[in-house]
Amino acid sequence: MTDVPAPPSRPDGTAPDATRASRASNPATTIVAALLLPLFFVIVFPLMFVSALHKPTPNDLSLLVVGPEQVVSQISDGLDGTSEFQATHTDVTDEARSSVEDRTVEGSILITADTPAAGATADSPPAFTVTTYVANAEGRSVASAVTAAGASVAEQLGTTSEAVDVAPLAATDTLGTTLFYLLTYTSLAAYLVIIVLTQVKPDARLRVRYTASAITAVVAPLIVFGLSSIWVGDYGASFGTIAALLGVNALYVFTVGAAAILIQQFLGNAATFGIMGFIVFLNFPSAGGAGPSAMLPAFWQAIHGFYFGAGAMESFRSIVYFDGAGTQRWLLQLLAWTVGLILATVVVHLTKTVRAQRSAIALLTERDEEHVASRQATRESLAAIERRAAEEARAADQGDHRHVRVEAYMIDDGVHDGVGGPGGGDADPDRRDRRSITTAEGAVR
Repeated sequence: MTDVPAPPSRPDGTAPDATRASRASNPATTIVAALLLPLFFVIVFPLMFVSALHKPTPNDLSLLVVGPEQVVSQISDGLDGTSEFQATHTDVTDEARSSVEDRTVEGSILITADTPAAGATADSPPAFTVTTYVANAEGRSVASAVTAAGASVAEQLGTTSEAVDVAPLAATDTLGTTLFYLLTYTSLAAYLVIIVLTQVKPDARLRVRYTASAITAVVAPLIVFGLSSIWVGDYGASFGTIAALLGVNALYVFTVGAAAILIQQFLGNAATFGIMGFIVFLNFPSAGGAGPSAMLPAFWQAIHGFYFGAGAMESFRSIVYFDGAGTQRWLLQLLAWTVGLILATVVVHLTKTVRAQRSAIALLTERDEEHVASRQATRESLAAIERRAAEEARAADQGDHRHVRVEAYMIDDGVHDGVGGPGGGDADPDRRDRRSITTAEGAVR
């Protein structure tokens, strides 16, 4: 009968089939494993997104008050004393509009003293004109908060405020969320490629993974923007503007892929949890797309100030709606993440490689030592056998031997008469029947 080889055993000595059977025999373990990832989503999604977006109120919204020093200083101090605004003031009138257009502040209030009307007396209260500059592209909730602040200042001065939108949203993007959709959907492509590649080819080299991320960085923005443009169009922007938008989006996708690769290096098979936490649950609420950064709680504003998703989202806004103003600051934030993630991945990879090489060298050294010891033991065993054989041979050569003494006797029977014996006829009288007797004593036994 043909022998069937036994299945390879695991490091703990159990067979793989036995381990799988053991797991299958425990339904509680199977159920927990099946529900772990869904439970992770169910818990973390509300914790992160609801905590960030549940109450969009101004939180240190940057505001500039422009006008005569004796008027605007008191108004600016009053606004800055609240938790809603971070207000500054100046008497340079031109900065009221330009500071919003170049994204230095998120809104401004211009207070202009009117020329006294004819017939007005010295006791007549001064008249002012209040103009509020907003940018709906910063977020409609931000523009609404700035407009409300301008109206409150105008009411204090006994007049009304006129709101001017210096960066209106495109007619096809009235909510200002389509750029956030571009960020979100290309993010999915970026990290799903790495997750799938890890499952299909877990031993893929870094070069292969970065190549997959680079391909995704080129293809995903084209597909997502192309399909979105069926309804959104091109935001009324030029070809160069759209090309710049897609270029920054490609850099962002590659950065997300680099983050997924680094997380996989650390967590291995559990990388999905780390990727979702790092790229979805921290990145999306803080990016400033679902809710403008000025309307986020302090924790999420702090993340917005340095995270890579915010760098991409604010770059999108600057390119499409502000003629590139402010792009440099946010693009550098994104690029710093790209370079940092790659360097960190290389360091981790080299560390793991060196550690694996040291383990392999130690194992080989241990095996060599064992081999040398085995050979030494074999030589010693053979030497012992040879010594034992030599001793036995010497014992055999030097044993109790007796020398042989040989004595010869000649016996004469005398003269026989007759033939063939005494009295036997014609016997030769000189012939004798001689017998030689040899006796041996002490033969070697």
